[in-house]
Amino acid sequence: MTESTSVLARGTVLDGKYEIVGLLGVGGMGEVYKARHIHLDAFRSVKTMRAALLADETYRQRFLREAQLATQIHHPNVAVMHDFSILPDGTSYMVAEFIDGTTVRQWQLENGRLPLALATEIAMQVLAGLDHVHRRGLLHRDVSADNIMLAFDHDDHLLVKIIDLGVAKDVKSKAEITQDVIMGNPKYMSPEQLGELPEGEELDGRTDLYSLGVVLFEMVTGVPPFSARTPNGYIVKHLTQPPPSFDEANPELDFPLGLEPVVLRALEKDRAKRYPSARVFAEALAPFVSHMPTTFSRTEGTLAKANEPTEDLRRAEVAWAAALAADTYNAFRDYRTKYPHDHADEAERAIEERLAFDTASAMDTEAAWSDYLERWGHDRHAVAANERLGAAKIREETAYSVALAAKNAGAWAAFLEEFPDSSLSAHAEDHLRETQAFDQARKGDRAKLEEFLRAYPEGILAKDAKQRLSVLDAGDDARMWEAAKGAGTSEALHAYLKAKPDGASAAEARRAIARLAIADGDFNAAFETGTVAAWDEWFERYPDSPRHDEARRHRQEAVEFDMATQIDTKVMWRAFLKAWPQGRHRIEASVKLA
Repeated sequence: MTESTSVLARGTVLDGKYEIVGLLGVGGMGEVYKARHIHLDAFRSVKTMRAALLADETYRQRFLREAQLATQIHHPNVAVMHDFSILPDGTSYMVAEFIDGTTVRQWQLENGRLPLALATEIAMQVLAGLDHVHRRGLLHRDVSADNIMLAFDHDDHLLVKIIDLGVAKDVKSKAEITQDVIMGNPKYMSPEQLGELPEGEELDGRTDLYSLGVVLFEMVTGVPPFSARTPNGYIVKHLTQPPPSFDEANPELDFPLGLEPVVLRALEKDRAKRYPSARVFAEALAPFVSHMPTTFSRTEGTLAKANEPTEDLRRAEVAWAAALAADTYNAFRDYRTKYPHDHADEAERAIEERLAFDTASAMDTEAAWSDYLERWGHDRHAVAANERLGAAKIREETAYSVALAAKNAGAWAAFLEEFPDSSLSAHAEDHLRETQAFDQARKGDRAKLEEFLRAYPEGILAKDAKQRLSVLDAGDDARMWEAAKGAGTSEALHAYLKAKPDGASAAEARRAIARLAIADGDFNAAFETGTVAAWDEWFERYPDSPRHDEARRHRQEAVEFDMATQIDTKVMWRAFLKAWPQGRHRIEASVKLA
């Protein structure tokens, strides 16, 4: 599109304030113009957004809320948003500061690959801006080579500006966009922006760090990590294809030791493996900035480098970056041994934190991860620790449910042995004492059972004790047999036989016990097989079994497991585990998800 065919012609005045001077660019969401503020006689950048994007009222309200937040962002590395409005015809516009400079994309087109020192300084300034944006509750969602401007401050030092907060998102907003619009440039979008995000989770700052990782990869190697001819091509590669190594991207270049893992960590598909924040990313990248901040200056229209560090300092900084990228206890310890005077406090803290994380990993219990997060809840592994804490809780809750179903002292003793510090341990100890007391009571007479019920009137075995009492209350043989037969449980039948081993219905009781044992055996076999067909066969064989409700739940789990197996996506497996966290197929589903 040329200026003559743009929506707003030169000389058009918006809201009586902004006179259109010329067209700067055209995108899928609208146009960007250079404009003059009539009253202030100052240039501005005006971005219009197409009316179709605001046709949905939910999106319209979200746009207004997030635009209001964006006008509150004030940081030297973020272009200031001055104003926004919605015109009568439905077109919206945003007004930002006008930057007299060039984008990273334009610089690359004119000069090719960026020098490493320039690329790293650009990334550091962008990270400073993103840190400010993220800490104020916004995401940019469109970090790209087109939205990073290179300009100069009043002292002619390089000043990097993040532009175009037009698709910024309020991370606290739960509103859904009903328009089928991709927010951002698919070449730079993170997997979670493209839909690879578990149900119930939200985008966070790590999506912007991924996009910056794509920009940084392209700046230092001269080629993008992913190339495609269509948006769909980029989407597939971001979701499924790992980025190439630096040698694969540009085999003719030599890169400093440790730089590659720093950049590639930002491009992890799993956001839990990326840098948890812009500050941590900047910390890892800092050793490769071979000069003090803002030392690039304007020299006859070019960017010139100054203040190179000493070789010893460079070696120590590169070693520190390598340790950060390796992120192991041994790597940090070896660095501290070789460079005791460089990054001393940071290395000591990293050693302590990594040791605490490794210790929690070895124990892998809810208590261990809770203790770790209490001390290190804001450090580099906090996100991973929270995820591990969730998994540990699920394991402990599953083991607790298994013991609850077993209702015997051995199961509770096994739980307490495996999870001595669990938040459920106190309950498990109560249940252990109750099961031990019940074992003693059922060996005695009526008085013992009554004593047990007085001690545990709401216990997990109270129903069993009451059934035993009901058998005893039946009195004579016929009444005792009717009570036992009516209960229909092995416990009741065995209680009858214990009281009347030679009773008139003793033989029938033994046959009923045998039938129950066979039915229970077939039930257990169907559970072990775990298929829909196995449960259907069980239902056909035992149409009057009192365990029908339990069997129906197991069959439904089998149906949903088969469905998840056919679709076989992470989202599907997460949904299955959420629905059946203690189910028969939970281990298989966890393996599929991993």
